[in-house]
Amino acid sequence: MKIKKILSPIVFLLLTLQLSAWGSRAHDAIALIAQKNLTPEAQAEVTRLLNGRTMATYAMWMDNARSIPKFDFMRTWHFVNVDSGYTYATSPPAETGDMVTATELAIYKLSSNAYCDSTKRVFLKVMIHTVGEIHCPMHAGRRADRGGNLHPVYWFGSRTNLHAIWDSPIVERARNWSHTEWAYNLMAPTTPATIAEMQQGGPRDWVEETVILAHYVYKHTPRYADLRFSYIHGLKMIDGRYRTFLSVVDEQLLLGGVRLAYVLNTIFY
Repeated sequence: MKIKKILSPIVFLLLTLQLSAWGSRAHDAIALIAQKNLTPEAQAEVTRLLNGRTMATYAMWMDNARSIPKFDFMRTWHFVNVDSGYTYATSPPAETGDMVTATELAIYKLSSNAYCDSTKRVFLKVMIHTVGEIHCPMHAGRRADRGGNLHPVYWFGSRTNLHAIWDSPIVERARNWSHTEWAYNLMAPTTPATIAEMQQGGPRDWVEETVILAHYVYKHTPRYADLRFSYIHGLKMIDGRYRTFLSVVDEQLLLGGVRLAYVLNTIFY
């Protein structure tokens, strides 16, 4: 009994750590990028379901809902676990769902006339968050180390873990921008053609891209490494080309936003 009492908080802590992702600045930027790319029809329906509030208002709703018991069933909807040598398609599925199946469920409920507005409102909030999660590299991390939570590193001299730094810290250290500045600057060089190219595929295709990125994050992040600005800005060979992790963050936030818009435009046409 004493052992059980000791272990329970530890298990809860590990689960809680794995649920964090990107942080509010990144999720808000993704939501704002999405909102700027909605069709008039999709914009009208999203505004109606959200009672006039912006998508960014609810970008962190799923994280906040963790404290509400009736939403406990969503606990595993923030991530997937894909060990080395596996893809999302070949990994054992999570019995309680993951961020991909949650997105697919939200698409189904939002597309169906069988559900009331209150249900659709909840699943719109879910989708705003989960599409962003699909594009966070360490939310497609390895099962063996709980998505990087058990992969120790130092961040500017302070002990932490690989998963944690790919939440808020790497975004906040990369640039001192608000979420509106992130959204504006990431959208500025895009064209309708480049956006259409980024919107190809669906959630299962997108998560496989993130699994590949997670592989490179692990490859370039040794255990116990002391990570500083060179980790963010230094060139690394990633998927056949030299890139910085800053460019990875930029691309993933932009992809998350335009793809979220694509899904909503497809549903609300």
